[in-house]
Parts: sequence; structure tokens; C-alpha cells
Amino acid sequence: MKKLSSLLFLLVFFFVGTSFAGPVVDSSKLKGRTTNKDLQRATVKPIKNIRVRSCPDPAAYAIDFRIVNRGSQFAGTVEIMGTVKNVGTASYESGANQQMAQLYEAPLGGAGRLVASQSFQNLTAGQTVTVSYTRQWNASSPSEGEFPPNYKLLVVYDPDISMDGNAKNDDCNGVNNQKERSGADINALFR
Repeated sequence: MKKLSSLLFLLVFFFVGTSFAGPVVDSSKLKGRTTNKDLQRATVKPIKNIRVRSCPDPAAYAIDFRIVNRGSQFAGTVEIMGTVKNVGTASYESGANQQMAQLYEAPLGGAGRLVASQSFQNLTAGQTVTVSYTRQWNASSPSEGEFPPNYKLLVVYDPDISMDGNAKNDDCNGVNNQKERSGADINALFR
């Protein structure tokens, strides 16, 4: 039975693998050996009519932690910094106070509370905006060391931003507008 299931797995793997890979060059034209000259003579057909969508995409890009200063081996002041980055291919251009980066702290099993926010207006492709929060931390305490809070970064928009007639502030990918990271990673900095 084991041999039969192994054989079945290999057959499925072979057929699935070959159906995706497909031939790159017609092997009958290679005369037994593949050289760079053979590959250079291979016919390559360009893919036509593919449009790359150019759009702005502010995203919750990163949450970083750093120790500002240490009071003892396991305690000190830490900074929690969230980065929003336009990962799109076009500039994000908007009015003032229509969008914001928000950073939340949520104790394990509890409701999150807003600890910092930063309004932003325009972000060229690749440009970032940061929001940060500084607090005391004790990696040996139950509330931080044993049950550390989570941090969540959100990109938040006015409810009617998609109806304001400005296509340059329409976020083309809302899926990446939040990021979460555990405060357990802060504890790792104190070790």
C-alpha cells in the first residue's frame, strides 16, 4: 500500500510539474547539446497587450522596535515605530486630513487603544511616513514579559475618499492597509 501511494504521488508530481514548466526551447532543434548559440536562435514570441496598472498604494509597511535607554537588564524605555509606505507605482496625491497612519496597542485578550497617529497628505512612489510611540517596558513583568501587548498599524481614510473625484488618492490595494506585530519581539531586544 505504501509503494502504491508513493508511486501515485510521484506520478501526480511528475504530471503537475511538467504541465506548469513546459518546454522553453524545442529540443529537436538542439541537435543533442544545448549551447548559448542554440538558445539565442530560439524563437521568442513577445507577450502583447499587457498593461501594468499604475496606481498609488499606501501600505502599512513595517512596525519596528528599539530600546531608547535601559534602566536595568530587563527594563527601559522603548520606541514602537510604524511605517506607512507608498508601495504603488504612482504618487498618492490628496487633500489635508483625508488620511492618517494610526498605531494601536492591544493587551493580550483586550481591546486596542490608539497610542499614536500621524496625518499625511502626499506620498510619491516609495516615500514613507512614520508614526511612533515611546513607553516604559519591563521584560520581566507579567504585563509585558509574560503577556506582551500586540501593536497594530493602520492606514485610515475618510469614508468618502473614493467619491471625492480625485483618482490620485484612490488606494488601489486595501488589503495591505494594516500590519500587526507582537511585543514579544521587544522582550527579545532585552535578552
